[in-house]
Amino acid sequence: MGRARQLTILSLSHFVNDLYGSVLPPLYPLLASIYSLTYASAGLYTAAYLFSSALLQPIFGYLFDRYRLGFMLPLSLVFGAVGIGAVGFVGGFEATLLCVAVAGTGSAIFHPIASAYSSYSSARRGLLFSIFMIAGRIGAAVAPFLALRATGVWGLYGLAAFALPALFMLYFTIRIGEYEGANPNGTPLTEKRDKVLQARGKVLVLTALIGLTGIGAQIAANGVVSFIPFLAVAKGLGQDFGGLLLTVHFIGAIVGVPITSYLSDLKGRYLVAVALLSAASLLLTPLPILQPSLMILASAALGACFISLHTLLILIMHEVMPEQKGLATSVIYGVALGGGGLLTPAVGYMIDVGGFETGYTALSLVGLAALLPLATVWRLRKKSSTYSSLE
Repeated sequence: MGRARQLTILSLSHFVNDLYGSVLPPLYPLLASIYSLTYASAGLYTAAYLFSSALLQPIFGYLFDRYRLGFMLPLSLVFGAVGIGAVGFVGGFEATLLCVAVAGTGSAIFHPIASAYSSYSSARRGLLFSIFMIAGRIGAAVAPFLALRATGVWGLYGLAAFALPALFMLYFTIRIGEYEGANPNGTPLTEKRDKVLQARGKVLVLTALIGLTGIGAQIAANGVVSFIPFLAVAKGLGQDFGGLLLTVHFIGAIVGVPITSYLSDLKGRYLVAVALLSAASLLLTPLPILQPSLMILASAALGACFISLHTLLILIMHEVMPEQKGLATSVIYGVALGGGGLLTPAVGYMIDVGGFETGYTALSLVGLAALLPLATVWRLRKKSSTYSSLE
């Protein structure tokens, strides 16, 4: 299996995985009406999905780094399909939360494995990895439209149709390891390995700081994905307009990820990451008071910024931990994104109490605060020859 074919399979799998991860947010107003939920309670869906990823992803990343279990990639898609497909067939709010957690477990299995395979050793690593990331964002972009159409015709039972993409991809993901040139953890030099071992304590510091940036950025990003459909309804624009805002959010990512990844190959990942987080944080405050056309533009820009930042943080972690890319990926996808997701109900509570303007102002401040650990890492990497040797 050639590299191009392998990257195609990984990218299509990412499309399916992120499709599952973005099916429910446009349906939050519907679920809230069915189960009489507050904004804080609706935020538990996001928390359940990301909590299962945060809790389990480092474990799956470690297992893959050590044992290369080939069945893990197709198994991840099965978990996602079962979790999302079952939402319409179970009764009660708590049961649907369990289904969402099952789908999150699938994402926990998928991301460290697929990201490690698709992060090739190349001078164009950022650009190649962005192809894999774009596919996931395309899945996320079409999910709101498909979810609203399916549930509009069949109700929540229509979510069962989302099992079909996973079934289609099973055969191909089972064979992903047949490409002999695929080394999920690159081909590190012995000299580099020795330097990594000598700098292990410093690597832990870097990892903690990057993780803090990821958590702060994800708290802010979840405020957009989880509550912008509610914002649209509260402004009298309707649930379909909320779905449109989510779609353009991910379309913004589709455009932004390859551009910013390429720029990071040329100008450096830290410079581009700081610029993205700064821009996204400043856009959050005015979001609730914008006119509909400007809301569309702002949502697209926020998608480009947050998801491009997410991509760059993964690449940064791969460079910090070049021999453990599965575990490195789980730091961002699992710990950072999951940790940020756990606070989604708290964001919902702020909106319940203070309104959308208060909530989004707070999210803006969280994003700006997340700049500090990232800027600290950037400064340390500039000053230390040991850190520079890891890139």
